Amino acid sequence: MNIPIQIDTTSIARATNAAHYEYLDTVRKRTGEIRLENELWQRAVEEFRTAFEKEDTAFKQYRASLKTSPLKEADAERDKQYAALRDTIKAYAKFPIPETAQHAEPLLRVIKNYKIDTSVNYMKESGLIDNMLQDLMQYERQLNRLGLLILANRLKESNDKVRQLIAERNDERSEQVLGELAAARRASDEAYAAVVLYTNAYTLLNPDRREATDLAKRMQEDLEYFRQHAMTNPNRSRDAKKDSDGGEPTDDTVAAEPEEAL
Repeated sequence: MNIPIQIDTTSIARATNAAHYEYLDTVRKRTGEIRLENELWQRAVEEFRTAFEKEDTAFKQYRASLKTSPLKEADAERDKQYAALRDTIKAYAKFPIPETAQHAEPLLRVIKNYKIDTSVNYMKESGLIDNMLQDLMQYERQLNRLGLLILANRLKESNDKVRQLIAERNDERSEQVLGELAAARRASDEAYAAVVLYTNAYTLLNPDRREATDLAKRMQEDLEYFRQHAMTNPNRSRDAKKDSDGGEPTDDTVAAEPEEAL
């Protein structure tokens, strides 16, 4: 007797938020494409869809929180000011008047020591800029002679603003968004496990029903792909640059370990 293919019952609770969402969205589509004529299975699928709709809402709120407009705007302004300060120092270091170039030399050393990449996450960039400015202020006289002291002070103000917005956003996420997403994920996990259970049971009891075998086969293939491409390398599910800051999305696993995102 050939035993029909079965879907692995391994928990997906430790998946990153984006990967978890993407995989369950695939399950939602798959169970819509192939429906089994079984009341218990259909009820499990409907309960799964209801749970996933709540995760969908919570996940969208989570992503919106990660991309708060004021924080992105403040970061863009900070990056612009840093680039202006860096490029002006570099230009002065090549100035044809030696006295002017000499004032820029120690400032350029500081810039080169930090090599700040503005594409890194918000929190890391904030710390680097803060330390760089402290080192630059040791050469306050040179900054003043080159007319750069006001730009350095404005960069500090912008950096402080970004750090404040990060703290405010993290408070919002920790108190509201993450809690809602974690609860929604747990409910989705339970409902998904029920769908797998009833699908496996139906295929065992009805090995001659092609639609059941096809569904189990496709769901198992989806699960294997998910494990290979999302679970083993969660970075593939991340958004770009700044979702990982003092807080990317990270695509953290809030349902399994809610504290990691804070």
